[in-house]
Amino acid sequence: MISSNESLFILGLSIVLLLLGAFLSFIAKNSKQGNESTASKIEKILPGVQCAQCGFPGCSAYAEAVASGAALCNKCIPGGPDTVKEIAALLGIAPPSEEDEDLVFLPRLVAVIDENKCTGCSKCLKHCPVDAIEGKIKTVHHINSEECIGCADCSKICPEQCISMQRLKPTSANFNWDIKAVTVKGDKQ
Repeated sequence: MISSNESLFILGLSIVLLLLGAFLSFIAKNSKQGNESTASKIEKILPGVQCAQCGFPGCSAYAEAVASGAALCNKCIPGGPDTVKEIAALLGIAPPSEEDEDLVFLPRLVAVIDENKCTGCSKCLKHCPVDAIEGKIKTVHHINSEECIGCADCSKICPEQCISMQRLKPTSANFNWDIKAVTVKGDKQ
C-alpha cells in the first residue's frame, strides 16, 4: 500500500514532468530549428525520383535552388503541372501560363538500348532505381519507356556504351503530366 507521503511525491513529480514536457514542446515549436525551411517544404512536394531532368543532381538540390530563387519552379518534369502549381502556391507566385506549357513540359528523356551493341552484362539492371530494364544475363535487354524516369544511371554504368538518352515523341499517351508515380527500390510506401 502507498503511504500519503509517497502519493504526494508521485503527484508532485507528475506535475513537474508535465510542466517540463509543456515547456519543451513550447520551445520546440518556437525555435528556429523546429521551423521547417522553404526548401524542405518544396522537397516534400517534389516526387522524389532524383532523376536530374531539372538540371540539378537531385530533388534536394533543386528544392534549395527554387527556395533561394536561383531556379524556376517549373523544372520538375516527372512532377508535371500539379507539382509546379503546388510549389508556386507555396512560394506565393503565379504558375506558368498555358502558353508556356510547351516550353516548360518538353517530352521527357528515356533510356534506349542499342540492341546491336548490348552484350547482356546486366550492369544496367542492377543500377535502375525503378526496375524499368527487362532482360536476363547474356541476353539483349529492353527498357520499358513507361517506367523509365530518365535518370541516366544505366547509360553511365554501361560498359558497351549502348544506352542513350532520347526524348519521347509527345503523344496523348505519354505527355508529361500523365506520368504515373513510380516506386523506387527500398521505398516503403
